[in-house]
Amino acid sequence: MKKIAILVDFTDGSKVTLSQAILLANKTHARLYAINVATSNDKFAQAELDLKTFIKENTDSWESIQTEIGVGNLFDAVPAILKKIDPDLVILCTHGVKGMFQHLFGAHILKLVQVIPFPCIVLQENNKKDLSAIDTILFPLGPHPDFETKIKQTTKIAVELAANIVLYEIDRPGLDIENQLNKNLQSSKDYFSEHHINFSRVLDDLKVISAGYSRQTLDYAMENNISLISIMSTVSKNDVLFGVSDKENFLINTMGIPVLCCNQ
Repeated sequence: MKKIAILVDFTDGSKVTLSQAILLANKTHARLYAINVATSNDKFAQAELDLKTFIKENTDSWESIQTEIGVGNLFDAVPAILKKIDPDLVILCTHGVKGMFQHLFGAHILKLVQVIPFPCIVLQENNKKDLSAIDTILFPLGPHPDFETKIKQTTKIAVELAANIVLYEIDRPGLDIENQLNKNLQSSKDYFSEHHINFSRVLDDLKVISAGYSRQTLDYAMENNISLISIMSTVSKNDVLFGVSDKENFLINTMGIPVLCCNQ
């Protein structure tokens, strides 16, 4: 891991992002890039000054953090500047359903991570985990045809931090996705084995009656002290009826569990 980008909107959540990114960068020896977006060119200089001031006021490591300012619409400017940086990982914090980022990173968090062509870790303001000490990654199985993206991006994090992976599946009787799930399960096992990652499998009975699977998955993560949950940023065609709300539930979870969003 050589480059980590962090998105900053000057809130308490950004302080969480900054502190956790520094811990992770110190462990992986990655370079940090802090990003903010100016709405227009005439506000560029002020945005740059505000970003540098925020970083200096909130960390002793400010001299080692490079700042970058995008201009324009959030959903265009952020991907554009990230493509310029080409980070291994992006870190940001959501404020849940309150608050440019709802502030800028609130209710729009899923839409934002879906347009970022790099893996993202989404933190919550009440974050409970140290990113430099991630030891167990919960890896829910899904029927996505491009599931290999999630396998590879989760593997990079697991290898970097020597973390174990839990292959988690909720038994869903009656759904016509068995073949794709089995294919993704086998692909995951093969790839993790090839990269010498310790993993286990949990097949959980359906315990929570709800439109999606986030509630039961989050309950399992909380009960088993999971450090990080890995999900796909995209919604599977099999989950179109509840997929968006289910992913938002993961990202704004009140348990303070970081979420790795895997995206092509």
